[in-house]
Amino acid sequence: MESRPRTRRRPGSGADDHGAPLTTPRSPVHHDTALVLPGGGARAAYQVGALRALARIHGGNGPLPFPVVCGTSAGALNAAAIAQHADDFRLGVARLVRWWRRIDIASIYRTDSRALWLHSAGFLAAVLMGTRPPRGVAALLDNAPLAGVIAREFEFARLRAHIDAGHLHALAIHATSYTTGTAVTFFEGAATLRGWQRLRRRGEPTRIGAEHLLASAAIPFLFAPERVADDYYMDGSVRQLAPLSAPLDLGARRLLIVAVDPFAGGWSHRPERVEYPSFAQAAGNALSAVFVDNLAVDVERVMQVNHLVDYLGPRAEGAGAAHVDVLVLAPSHDLGELALRYVDRLPRTLRNLLRSLGSTRGAGADLISYLLFDQRFCRALAALGYRDTMARRASVIAFLDADAGFARGGPSFTG
Repeated sequence: MESRPRTRRRPGSGADDHGAPLTTPRSPVHHDTALVLPGGGARAAYQVGALRALARIHGGNGPLPFPVVCGTSAGALNAAAIAQHADDFRLGVARLVRWWRRIDIASIYRTDSRALWLHSAGFLAAVLMGTRPPRGVAALLDNAPLAGVIAREFEFARLRAHIDAGHLHALAIHATSYTTGTAVTFFEGAATLRGWQRLRRRGEPTRIGAEHLLASAAIPFLFAPERVADDYYMDGSVRQLAPLSAPLDLGARRLLIVAVDPFAGGWSHRPERVEYPSFAQAAGNALSAVFVDNLAVDVERVMQVNHLVDYLGPRAEGAGAAHVDVLVLAPSHDLGELALRYVDRLPRTLRNLLRSLGSTRGAGADLISYLLFDQRFCRALAALGYRDTMARRASVIAFLDADAGFARGGPSFTG
């Protein structure tokens, strides 16, 4: 689905990989522009490639062109990394790219055979026997190494400095309460921002820290819950029924979303014959529902509201409704199918476990793509994100230059 942007071409500097000149917006990006980075495990490497392309298209040195940044699960790590360098967008992207190029599975969760089997066996035994899992063993995988990575790589004190300097309006991290099932948006932002309470979701002002990132990335059953204040939290995608509501509550009216699943078309890895679904296929579909479906539905909802607002004109504005510009950048290829090319990069113990669960058939490949924090796979994802975004540079330029008049026909999609 493509809505053609109305863009005014301006001379820029440099050229893209195909020799075409790059154009950059001269006018500043409005303060109501948000960057939305949803979850997807290792698939979040795709976002890094897209961010690299956005930095190149935007051009020059300067502050983050997205004053509002929202992240969920692995996307929350990318969001916080970008926000902590809000005064220098290109530097923030460059450091994020370097981190993902060095990543390995052992830096996210423990992969040695003894730890993997003891941890998963303790959890599964508790599930089968109906008892409480041993303390610290509330999931199949032990993601303790991720806490060390966050401690080394993130300087959360920088967020307040950037907010005070006006480089950042708000950073929002999404998590889900185990106790109430409420979708919670933890945000650190300008003093004018207030919390909110909606149906099964709320916004809570706070000082963002490591615990919020770990809570947002705590995929149920795979990673253990994370405690924040007096509650335990899981992955922010789980009960996130309206993923685009938080940036709107934080004042954004223009949303650039970097998705981690194609928005158009069906699965490309459909098997020649249909077989009884494996456990991995069930898990893959469940995770896709968590990470992808709510976002797709919410984007469609925004499109419908935009059509209504444009039809009603001033009457809609008088009722407090407004058009929301949306640009969605999404993979042009199936990332589950791509993951199958790198499945041998998984540690043998985990690889054998996943294969026994049917992870190489149908949607089971998606389960691999969420867990495969391997350098080669992540670099392939980042390269695809870069290529896909550069292919959309005209739409990106029109979106970043709000004065050029982004197309009003509805969200613009990659794919």
